[in-house]
Amino acid sequence: MKNTNNEKKDIRLIGLDLDGTTLTSDKVLTPHTKEVLEACLKQGIQILPATGRVRSGIPAYLTEIEGIRYVVASNGAAIVDLQTGENVYSNCISWERALELFDILEKYQTFYDIYALGKGWCEARFYDHLDQFNIEPHIQQLIRVSRTKIDNLRIWMREHKAPVEKINMFFAKEEDRQKAFSELNQIPDLSVTFSLVNNLEINYSTCNKGDALMNLGKILHISFDQIMACGDGNNDYEMIKRAGVGVAMENGEESLKEIADFITKSNDEEGVAYAIEEFCDLQLKK
Repeated sequence: MKNTNNEKKDIRLIGLDLDGTTLTSDKVLTPHTKEVLEACLKQGIQILPATGRVRSGIPAYLTEIEGIRYVVASNGAAIVDLQTGENVYSNCISWERALELFDILEKYQTFYDIYALGKGWCEARFYDHLDQFNIEPHIQQLIRVSRTKIDNLRIWMREHKAPVEKINMFFAKEEDRQKAFSELNQIPDLSVTFSLVNNLEINYSTCNKGDALMNLGKILHISFDQIMACGDGNNDYEMIKRAGVGVAMENGEESLKEIADFITKSNDEEGVAYAIEEFCDLQLKK
């Protein structure tokens, strides 16, 4: 862990991972955490949900909090302006390159789908057989509400020619996941991360939450030392590393804790709220 003191900082932007971080294990935003986020917004501190989820999979109870203007989706492939619905920053895989990658993925016993145009797109052969890939029930539910079922992803790609924000994979066997990770991690133009015990997430090589966070900082004229970030997973590494104040969750990956400025409580103990209160001088209702 990096050395830091816990004195109040001039934080103007806070990037927050969702699953395993801001949300409890039951995918709940607790009243106190919401109160802390609203206090930040009222004091001019930007709150930025920064997730591996596609835009359509980000809960409305977060995006509808008054004052939240931007979200980072698909591990940093898109920064979406919620007021206009437009991307203010994108960092995607070309559709032609994605088609080439499908040939590699087909070698493994894996579920895969893509995020493009702000939505998830999933072939019926995967969508209708989620149980075959050991996907937890709450993740299955998220897939069903955030993906559009289609017959053939390759045909869809050729018709729409849409840049791919992320390719998401789930594996029934850890052995297959490790083999795929080893192969994909050797490909120079890819960034391969994971956020769950049985998944892999493929983005363009320079795409990550840290890159998106720093680029939004530039757009908003906020320096890196005024940026705070909280996360728990492998796909949060660059965000925690590059933020002025990087916060790892107690339930997070050990690799994050090694580079973090601060280790907060777990996501089920409102660790995000605790960290924000440690570093930001908030006026909360008593």
